[in-house]
Parts: sequence; structure tokens; C-alpha cells
Amino acid sequence: MFNLSGSEILFLLLAGLVVLGPDRLPGVIRQVGRLYGELRRMASGFEKEFKDTFQEPINDIKKSAKEISGIANDFGKVDTEPSPPMSAAKSATPEDVLDNSVPPAEELGAHEEPKE
Repeated sequence: MFNLSGSEILFLLLAGLVVLGPDRLPGVIRQVGRLYGELRRMASGFEKEFKDTFQEPINDIKKSAKEISGIANDFGKVDTEPSPPMSAAKSATPEDVLDNSVPPAEELGAHEEPKE
């Protein structure tokens, strides 16, 4: 939790011995140990409550991801459903384009229809 190495703990104990003295240091260490234990219990309780609260939404997300991955496995398969027909105003044959009777799409405005 605090990521203290052995040398850091030793330094803190020596500093506590100098500041508090040999009589009060053991009592302070016990109090700090109790406080640390209580903080860990509270943190683990909070973590458990947090996991319990979000477990159902996480399971729903996992279920959706599995469904999507099942759909993704269909990628590359041939679609047998026919496409809807294009409207006559927007369709042009390759011959019309080659004859320049229908201008390229870049030359048409957003509201213009091709000229025939």
C-alpha cells in the first residue's frame, strides 16, 4: 500500500525512537499497526462492494462482446440478399460517362440532377 522498503522502515523506526523515546515507541507502533489494519479492511470492503455493484453491467458488456464477436466471424461471407435498386436519377451507364453526356459527380452540385 505504501511501498516502503526495508531501509525506509528502519529509518522511520530510528526517527520514531529519537522523537518518541523508547517508552512510547511500542505503543505508537501498535496504534499505527491497528490503524493500518483498519484501513486495509475498509479498502477491501469498498473493493468488494464496488465489484458487486458493477458485476451485472460488466457481465452484460461481456455478453454483448461475445455476440459481436460471433457477428464478426461472419465477415467475408457472401451476402445472398439482393441490394435495393438505384434510382434512375442517380444511375448512369458506363457509356454515358464515356460519352460525357453525364458529368462526373464532382461537377454536379448537391441539388442538381444529371442532364440527359
